[in-house]
Amino acid sequence: MIQAIQLTNLCCNLIKKDLLRNRLDLAGIHNEKLNQCLFQLYYDGLLPCTEVLSDKNFSKLEALGLIKTVEIKKTEFKAKAEEFKAAYQHFPLAHVEAINLELTYNCNSNCPHCILSNIRSNFKNKELSFEKIKSIIADAYFAGLIENGINFTGGEALLANVDIFELIRYAASYGIPTRLFTNLYWGNKILFKAGDQRFATPLALIKTLKKSGLSQLALSFDSRIYKDMLGEKHVFSVVEACENNGLHYELVSTETTNTQLTAFIDKLKTELSISELKFMTPISMELVDMGGANTEANSAANKIPLKDLILKSLCKTKGFYQPSMLTIAPDGGVRSCMYGVGMNNLGNIHTQSLFEVINSFNDEVSQAFTSHKAFDFIDLLYNPYKSYYKTFTHPCTASVLLARLIQEYLELSGKQTVTADDILKINIKVAGDLNLLAQH
Repeated sequence: MIQAIQLTNLCCNLIKKDLLRNRLDLAGIHNEKLNQCLFQLYYDGLLPCTEVLSDKNFSKLEALGLIKTVEIKKTEFKAKAEEFKAAYQHFPLAHVEAINLELTYNCNSNCPHCILSNIRSNFKNKELSFEKIKSIIADAYFAGLIENGINFTGGEALLANVDIFELIRYAASYGIPTRLFTNLYWGNKILFKAGDQRFATPLALIKTLKKSGLSQLALSFDSRIYKDMLGEKHVFSVVEACENNGLHYELVSTETTNTQLTAFIDKLKTELSISELKFMTPISMELVDMGGANTEANSAANKIPLKDLILKSLCKTKGFYQPSMLTIAPDGGVRSCMYGVGMNNLGNIHTQSLFEVINSFNDEVSQAFTSHKAFDFIDLLYNPYKSYYKTFTHPCTASVLLARLIQEYLELSGKQTVTADDILKINIKVAGDLNLLAQH
């Protein structure tokens, strides 16, 4: 047997994004030979430990999660080296550019597009601590995962029991772009609480967010707003404060048409006597019907085979195995698909560091979608039980549904023999979580 060194997912990511030298410098490892050695590993796949064991920084590289040692049969060394080299070139997190931090699932609104309505109670009193979030931010920065920044969301992010303003300042100290998504509950209030602070007016909150270093405020825009005069006033107030204080913001349309969004923006300009909204970015976000927002009653939609519906999704299931964003839930669960509520297919931040989550990315759900074997589960896990589901037409709904069924099934099959009754219970549980359970 030969003791050999292989690169981790983390090191591959840093090399791909040209961040390895920066990471070594930040760790106080100023050794050009060692840097070259890691690049050689990237192109060779494996190196015998004897080539670098003498270096005093070897243990530091292991501690940083950049390398790990493996035992290889001498006769298999070349074949394994090629295998690892191929794996380095297809590193699954190479596309990750942002972290979605779900600070809480608590909410004081009932947005029609919400995908959390049926699962919220499962996360009651489960929130990431201030120190845990800080460590996630730092680890994400050092892992090269946040080129596009960190999104603080929920639930309603401003109801989380943490100092959100200090977290924004902390992220900004690393030069990380930050975004905060809100339902605008505070838009026309006086003497209200947001984060762990109290504010006299929405303007005071906007000033604090701006001073904290927030890059972008995202405002949820849906039928709650444009069908309700009070909702409109909330938006008017916040938009005016953002424009007057130079805080960039997005008006995120989750339910309305482009025509409705354009008409509302024109109304904004008229109400505020502003000819140009300099700091606004209007966004039309594709509706996800898992939260009960789908009002279509077309029963013919259920005649579309699940596989065909899944393949209509924009990411073509790559959200599970080549994600552009990692999402961390309030209970610490890490998932690769933002819409996969209730999944923690990549691990849990309470029992692993973010580095460990990255380096162990190879879960069974991701593997199933990578190889397209996920579709082999449809006849076993979904087709016999599809009468238990309401009509759904959104490809992301179909993708998450299959992923959740596979995850629940594989977890149970690792403990016991799974019966048809067990699979029925799995379907009822998942359908309930995704607000897809039909009335029987």
